[in-house]
Amino acid sequence: MNLFKDANPLEKYIREVKSYLPRNSREDIGEELRANFEEKIADMESAAGEPLNNDAVIELLSDYGHPVRVAAQYQGSGKSLIGPDFYPYYRIAVLSSLGISTAIILVLLGIDLLYSLDIGDVSRLWMFVNTYIYIIGIITGAFVITERVMEKSGYLVSWSPNNSAPPNQAVADAWGAIFAVCALVTWLVILNLVNMNHSLSVLFGNTGNPFHTFVYWLKITTVLLIPQYFYQIFNQVYNKSRLYLRIGTELLLLVGCITTLLVDTAELRTTYPDLPEGLFTMFNWIILAFMVAIFIEIYVFWRKLTTIEDSGDDSDSDSGKESEINTKTEKENGAASV
Repeated sequence: MNLFKDANPLEKYIREVKSYLPRNSREDIGEELRANFEEKIADMESAAGEPLNNDAVIELLSDYGHPVRVAAQYQGSGKSLIGPDFYPYYRIAVLSSLGISTAIILVLLGIDLLYSLDIGDVSRLWMFVNTYIYIIGIITGAFVITERVMEKSGYLVSWSPNNSAPPNQAVADAWGAIFAVCALVTWLVILNLVNMNHSLSVLFGNTGNPFHTFVYWLKITTVLLIPQYFYQIFNQVYNKSRLYLRIGTELLLLVGCITTLLVDTAELRTTYPDLPEGLFTMFNWIILAFMVAIFIEIYVFWRKLTTIEDSGDDSDSDSGKESEINTKTEKENGAASV
């Protein structure tokens, strides 16, 4: 969530809360929430004798907490595997992943029918069943672990609108990060349909099969990217450490592309003499396109890194300072109450 993109933080906040609510009730709840806020703001303006500025409104929103938590209060209570705070994220993640995976499998089946490509040992029906089970299991497990960790850390309770990412640092909003996680999880499941050995020989191209080598490197980088985007669902600010990690992941995939291009395919061509030469040419062009995309990604993240370094801004240090201030304030309030 980024309140800095809107001139009216209250409207942005209410829209964000409504996005996590069921369609049949979000408008009514949104109006109720707006009325409550407007009443509080009117009381505060009456007491202050002047209109509230955006900073004061943001402070009021901070007291209410993260929009996910506010939306959950209107959706009942009770303990479940995925709690009400995280269920809106979980629902869209599962549905999106199932839709993406279905489309990809249909494309693979079409290639299988047209070119007799061996895409797996299981039947076509079980390709769907296995893929769906993997996706639901991975996403559910990830959300359960994340929810437990964030409950212990008190992230949703201590959230403040001032911790939202400014436009020049927010690479994606929460929903964009959810889509990225869904796509990456689906992509990993699809890559696992490829029959191959997971050995160092395959990784470094010693088997003479560039396709298996490239898939292996893709699996490694996908596994590294999933937790990065999953964390970004709840914190969209890119600090220096996160940017270095992302650049390192992109460089790792770049090494994989170079390794793939250097694979000696002479043995593979001898084993499969019917493979057309154009297939190898097209595959090399695909790898080169990947490399161009990687260079662009590295450039974008490096620019963001230099921007943060030039401004001397690191959200980790800022969050730490704010945490110390909040802790000190709580202690002072506790001492005053005693």
